[in-house]
Amino acid sequence: MLRGVCNNRFKFAIEYGNKRGTTENTYVIKDGKDSILIDVPDETFADDFVRTLESVVALKDLRTVVITHLTPKRMASFKALLERRARTLFGAGPLDIHLSNPALQLLRSSLGSDEEGAKLLSKATLHAARSADGVAVGRNGRLRLLPLPTPRWPDLLVVHSAEDRLLFTSKLFAAHISPAAAGAEPGDAGDDAGWGVYGPEWRFYFDCMLAPVARQAAVALERLDVMAAPRLRSSNPLSALAAVLRVTQAALEASQASAFGAQSIGAGGPSAGLVATALCPMHGPVVQRSLSELLRQYREWTQEQIAAAERGVVAVLYASAYGNTAALAQAISRGVTKAGVGVETLNLEVATLDEVADTMARSAGFVVGSPTLGGHMPTQVQTALGAVLRNGAAREQPCGVFGSFGWSGEAVDEMEGRLKDAGFTFAFAPVRVKFKPSARGMQVAEESGTDLAQAVRRRLRVKEKQASSGGSTSTRASATEQAVGRLVGAMCAVTARDGDAQSAMLASWISQASFDPPGFTVAVKRDRAAEALLLTGAKFVVNILAEGAEKAVVKQLLRPFKPGEDRFAGMDVQESEESGCAILPGIAAYLEAEVVSRLEAGDHWIVYAKVNAGRIMEEGALSAVHHRKVGTTY
Repeated sequence: MLRGVCNNRFKFAIEYGNKRGTTENTYVIKDGKDSILIDVPDETFADDFVRTLESVVALKDLRTVVITHLTPKRMASFKALLERRARTLFGAGPLDIHLSNPALQLLRSSLGSDEEGAKLLSKATLHAARSADGVAVGRNGRLRLLPLPTPRWPDLLVVHSAEDRLLFTSKLFAAHISPAAAGAEPGDAGDDAGWGVYGPEWRFYFDCMLAPVARQAAVALERLDVMAAPRLRSSNPLSALAAVLRVTQAALEASQASAFGAQSIGAGGPSAGLVATALCPMHGPVVQRSLSELLRQYREWTQEQIAAAERGVVAVLYASAYGNTAALAQAISRGVTKAGVGVETLNLEVATLDEVADTMARSAGFVVGSPTLGGHMPTQVQTALGAVLRNGAAREQPCGVFGSFGWSGEAVDEMEGRLKDAGFTFAFAPVRVKFKPSARGMQVAEESGTDLAQAVRRRLRVKEKQASSGGSTSTRASATEQAVGRLVGAMCAVTARDGDAQSAMLASWISQASFDPPGFTVAVKRDRAAEALLLTGAKFVVNILAEGAEKAVVKQLLRPFKPGEDRFAGMDVQESEESGCAILPGIAAYLEAEVVSRLEAGDHWIVYAKVNAGRIMEEGALSAVHHRKVGTTY
């Protein structure tokens, strides 16, 4: 494994909220004298990558490269490798390059568009991978290549080495976290730190990248049908036997009794599965210790999202020229899933018109995103928008439009105008971003997605109540709901910041949780705008409101806000020295805090934070207390 380590979030990965670093993993399989390289890293590591690769294998022995995912930002590393090989190996034989057809088209259009790149490609033999294809390893071994396209990654390719029981999963089963953030040594490549450390990171990655395409993810997992087998590294026979028995028991519990020593993630049965002792992703640790658990959780997370989609789904239709509109689509999708509504994402560059029609037939709301090319929408977006306009039922659905542009952004205006003229109702104002979205731009997109999802939920709830009560929508709180409402807590305002993005929320579910270090928990509803700024490692401020002086703050923060709107407009706020978060006027005290961990709790996150500093702002002031009548609302 060759690994580039970044201890901070990549600057281009603005759509990914966590800031715990990442790793760029590539792999070398040594086949006697020859070697096979799997993947190239981001351009940040291009020079170091080639030097490190040469220290591991002689470039003359590198005969095959397999690319599981290719982007313009990886092209620099790929080109650097080809250039170095061409300079040092005059007269060397061609290099076999295996990649999916979408990646092959990108390679030809990007690297082959200039004379130098075309010359480099002429010395390579390009192979478009298909499910039946493979790459020979040694005398009897073979790497199986499995294209698994998703709207987010239409070029995704997974590689299985049956002989070594290794599955190279590309973007699947990945996590953005550096060894330092995991408390591991720099050279630790595996997940020995355990589920407690890596589990939340795998979940957050799934929520950001795969939850919006849960149906396609389910199909990919079904096709893989991964079966976790024990890796017997212990010299103690009893320990080795115990490992086999643990996996066998798990397999039996999963009704896979015939798969001795293996547990399958898919439903294709043990005979169809790919046996793996380790998952080797493009980012994060190699998964060994938590292999069975991660496979099981992926299945559960995917089914949760599909179940949410069955209750109500938002269709996210988009095309993207440079990845910026795709980043906005990802943020909007994240905002939708936070609110408990399913998402079906379609990349219009690869989706068919039938797929668009089928998705719209299932949807309860939709958004359309487009770049501006030559002053207009791309053809794919125009065609899809035409299908939406012809769908009479879609006119009742809340909707929105978004897009990134270089200069004028006419495409967003065109989409908005055509939908308005046809009588559609918008759940949020059009989201327009010039060039690459900033943290604030991503915040606006995510909050817009949440607004749309909430509009969908309100519409579905009204229909359900009317159906169950013969048209009446009035309900009375139960005795249990009234009793839960008697739980009380101090009224606080949580303020958080990330670069040029900031937010705030009222909170009364806050409780001290530890003495040393001083810490507390705060319950944060999944669809709150501030949730995206309260991830692990984030710093924030808890403003404890003073009794008798809380009304101004409560009135300010309870009014409806547009996505990205300044929560503190008209307020005389200060900035905390440590985090730059807002300290509100007229409060009893405030705490500077840092998120240590998060725990799922139904429709909320329980955020545990340590206190870094605090100050009494008004001596003798009592904390304002929030009293409720029922336990189903704030």
